[in-house]
Amino acid sequence: MLSLWRRPMLARTLLQYSSRPLSTTSRRNNQLDEARDVLREPGVPIPTTPTTPSKALTESSSPLAQGEDALFEVPPERDPLLQFLTTSVMKHGRYARAKKVISEMLLHIHTLTRAPPIPIVREAILKASPAVRVASTKVGARAIVRPIALSERQRTGKGIKWIIEASHDKPGKQMQVRLAKEMVAVVRGQSSALKKKEEAHKSAMVARGAIRTR
Repeated sequence: MLSLWRRPMLARTLLQYSSRPLSTTSRRNNQLDEARDVLREPGVPIPTTPTTPSKALTESSSPLAQGEDALFEVPPERDPLLQFLTTSVMKHGRYARAKKVISEMLLHIHTLTRAPPIPIVREAILKASPAVRVASTKVGARAIVRPIALSERQRTGKGIKWIIEASHDKPGKQMQVRLAKEMVAVVRGQSSALKKKEEAHKSAMVARGAIRTR
């Protein structure tokens, strides 16, 4: 049995909760109905709140929400081939000047071919790069010429060297213009660098008989 001092408090609490609406949803719906009545105009549709979330809200613009199978190609900060080409062109330690020459060379290649310049440079260097070289070793009183396989860096350096040497015969006052013309000529198969590569391979084929076999 409740004590006498608790009965007024219990009655007050019951009175407060009995005077409130049963749920906040019904009160919110009543407020929306009143707003519709105030803003109602003839011929103007009244927007209603959607019961289901819209497609724009469910689909996020974040790349992680588009699926794990999405591939994103991140270009490198520095292209190793272009950096190698820049250091090969550089003279007296002027790296900024050599970098400017290579940048303008790419622009001239794009002007001549109307194509992306970097794939053309890659193909030109790949075509001019030899696979082997010949070296003579002295055995007793005679010199023996043997073919030696080149590493990837050695092949690339040799191809770049031949392209730079062949560009001296191209018309043009600026080095970037001559290099651009030489790159295009190598891709078209009209460069003296390709002739040097063929001669190196022929010399290696002739000297293959001196290869040591187990």
